[in-house]
Amino acid sequence: MVKRLFIFAGYDKFQRVDDTLLYYLNSLSVLGDIIFNMDNDLPDDELSKITAVPNMLSATAHRHGEYDFGSYKRGYIWARDNKILDKYDWVYLVNDSVFGPAFDLAHTLYNLESGDADFVGMVCNTTPNIAPHIQSWFVGVRRNVALSAVLHDFITSVHAQSDISAVIGKYEIGLTTVLEQHGYKYTTVFNDATAKMYWNPIKIIRGGVPFIKKKSLPRVRDINHLYKILPPQLAREIGEYAVRYDVDIAKNECVYRLTVFGAPVMSIYQRKHPGHIIRKTYLFGFIPIRKTVQTC
Repeated sequence: MVKRLFIFAGYDKFQRVDDTLLYYLNSLSVLGDIIFNMDNDLPDDELSKITAVPNMLSATAHRHGEYDFGSYKRGYIWARDNKILDKYDWVYLVNDSVFGPAFDLAHTLYNLESGDADFVGMVCNTTPNIAPHIQSWFVGVRRNVALSAVLHDFITSVHAQSDISAVIGKYEIGLTTVLEQHGYKYTTVFNDATAKMYWNPIKIIRGGVPFIKKKSLPRVRDINHLYKILPPQLAREIGEYAVRYDVDIAKNECVYRLTVFGAPVMSIYQRKHPGHIIRKTYLFGFIPIRKTVQTC
């Protein structure tokens, strides 16, 4: 039986533990042990929801300002200092920037772990002019990497950066780069060169990635679509999340999109209201260029 440790990084601007987070943590708990660290303070009654998750070895919530890699660092150091890293076949760095899993995560992990790769992930960012790298919201390392001086030196050197772009460059891209430079090989479920994780989340799930990025939720455009591809409980909790966090998922809204080589060039969002239809046109999917109202 494969032994796994999940070092989990969390964040919530409202200092709460959302049901979608608990869904994710409980799904991980049947696959291994968890060390949880949140980059914000939590009230005791909220933190108690985390500590109640099965196989939760440690759960802390304190503002440190080092983003997810700061939480990964703290979880790694806790595991190192408690001398448990060598107990696990795989150590995963994961965060709560996604909803899921959308389907059996055990099967996905088995496929990743059964090859000869030293480290693995869900999505490899292959955007032109950027070094290919595993997106840091789900990265797994085999025991030989977890116990290596390379990973130790990288993780323990994490410190606060000026902004999220610096974190991505220094740590997200940097992790894949430094491991490759030391001869470690990797594989992922999906290669993403056109931001499909954000622009077409349902297609990504159908492509084998059992997660939806939270930032892509507005692109779903109809919560009913989620019930077709997700477990009912998860779909319902995502709908409640959208209301709670004021994310616009509108019923009766269609998306028309012109793409070139898979990249969105122009998108038209249409929403039906009693007596009229509103259409909004966006360049590259996010730059508003036109809005029309049609009486019907």
